[in-house]
Amino acid sequence: MSKSVFSSSIQQQLNLVLECVPRVHRALGREDAVLRGVPGWSELVGRPGRIIVHEGRICLVCVLFGPSGAGKSTIFRLLTGIPVPAGETRRPMTFNCAAAVPETLRDVLDLDELFPSYRMHPLMELDVLSDRQRSATDLFFQFYQDQIPEPVAESAWLILVDVPDFNTVEQANRTRAEAMLGRAETVIFTVYPEAYKDAAVMEQLRAAAGRAGHLVYLITKLSASNEAEAARTIWEDVLHHVRDAPDFQTPRGDGLRIGEFLEQANVYYAPRDISPSMEDIRPLNPDAPDFWSLIKGRDAVEVYWSNLLGVLDKGLIAADMLAREASAQCEELRRRLETSDQRMVEVSERIAGSQFPAGELVELIIAVVKESRPGWLRMITLPVSQAAGMLLSVRTLFKRFSKTERRTVLRDRRQLERRRLEEAVDVLLDEWRRDFSTEADLFTTQRCREAARRLQEHEPPPVRDDWKEALRADVRDWSQRHPWYGSLVGTLSEMLVLLGGAALVLDLAVSGGIFGAVGQIGVAGAAGAGSLGAGTVLKMFEELKLKDILEKADAKWRAQRRDELEAHLREHLAEPLFRRKWRERIRALDEADPEACLAAVETIRARWPKQRDSGGPS
Repeated sequence: MSKSVFSSSIQQQLNLVLECVPRVHRALGREDAVLRGVPGWSELVGRPGRIIVHEGRICLVCVLFGPSGAGKSTIFRLLTGIPVPAGETRRPMTFNCAAAVPETLRDVLDLDELFPSYRMHPLMELDVLSDRQRSATDLFFQFYQDQIPEPVAESAWLILVDVPDFNTVEQANRTRAEAMLGRAETVIFTVYPEAYKDAAVMEQLRAAAGRAGHLVYLITKLSASNEAEAARTIWEDVLHHVRDAPDFQTPRGDGLRIGEFLEQANVYYAPRDISPSMEDIRPLNPDAPDFWSLIKGRDAVEVYWSNLLGVLDKGLIAADMLAREASAQCEELRRRLETSDQRMVEVSERIAGSQFPAGELVELIIAVVKESRPGWLRMITLPVSQAAGMLLSVRTLFKRFSKTERRTVLRDRRQLERRRLEEAVDVLLDEWRRDFSTEADLFTTQRCREAARRLQEHEPPPVRDDWKEALRADVRDWSQRHPWYGSLVGTLSEMLVLLGGAALVLDLAVSGGIFGAVGQIGVAGAAGAGSLGAGTVLKMFEELKLKDILEKADAKWRAQRRDELEAHLREHLAEPLFRRKWRERIRALDEADPEACLAAVETIRARWPKQRDSGGPS
């Protein structure tokens, strides 16, 4: 894979991850500040908006970090040629950051893209850097002539940033200096013998080592006679302090402890010299690369890709885990809604199945039979004796029902439903508390009591006539198949009076209550469970050859009324108590699109190069 292919094919997915993760994080109900503490995320965000490559060379940001008098301005001038004042005098970079950019990139590089959190200003006069009134987000830049002592393909475009000295009385300087750490691929931390172990220097070394992708520790102004030995002594002293200091044991975004990371730093040193040069900067380890190569040459490119791989790996793990958590929470919320719906369906089915409007059914049968009477008049020659035995049997059942059952099994439907809805609320709340024990804050006693009270303010929904309309054809068919039963319209009217017309329903509840009964509710179920009223009415309809119609009516009634009551409970009980909040959370999670984030992570991992050479991905 070439670098140009990398920047176009993977970077789009990286940008998608950078956009998605904050949305997903907020959709999970977490503060943005918490996201900055997610391992690997701050480091990933601190990288540029995309991998910037020009003419086969990457753009690498290097930050000079260190106390006053450590030689930062000298290094800046040696690497860029920009004549920043140096020496022991107070220099103009005390309060503001400045960036040196290769002249070749003048018309190519978008500095706003390279430094997305800053406002860029051309550096026209060096004195502006000493203006302490400037905003911390102001970044001044100047172009320089890039000197390349080795092949172009094995070097980087170096964007060098000098930050304000931090061990001054200006607290704002520390903030500005540390803010640039998250943007740098490499940090050059410069010190000198007299100040390397000052408290402020060690504090900022910890900050730099905690954020840097790659750290170069540079000791300057050493005595020329024994600079190597002095540098080694200083470095060993620093490590000794680091190993014992609690602040250096805290973890970085990549999981390493700060002290562990610092021990891996490249260490260089330079003697005190009135005419310093790049050749004066030497590695403490003889096997380490020369300073130029490490900062902008072949080794700098290798460090860049290595660090980027590490940052991406941690950042992608964080993004993947967050997106999976959001997807899992979304699925869990949908499952909870389904469970709550099922609970409401169950109790609604119990309520609907514990009553039956037999009077309304008889009223329907009478109306349909009367519609058919003209046809009956043409059949007056048929003997009515065929129905005599049946008529006698039905009247016997009437008498028994009237004497023993009517007062105990007939109820006003509205009163009956209201009472059973109150019972249903208690059952539902108990079941929801058990089902959703992790959401105890939604099901407190006070909230549940208030929800139940508000439900009582709403009348149960009216019964639509759909269930009756669906039976008209069956009744009409019955009247055609049994024309001699037309003479029994009076008997049916007698049954209608006995059942209280449409105003009353059969109370089919058996011992234990509707929520304690086992088995099917409904007319047949109640009769089988021992309800004499249900059994008598069932027998009446059976004698009239209407049992099939009654059973169909029973099923249609229960299904329709179940749906009406379930919608009532959902709207006036579950919705204000918890469903609305859960649906809002689902909507927020869906809009954050964690699935798109997961897909982007998988795409990056699939396309990321398996091997690298020193020039980057291959």
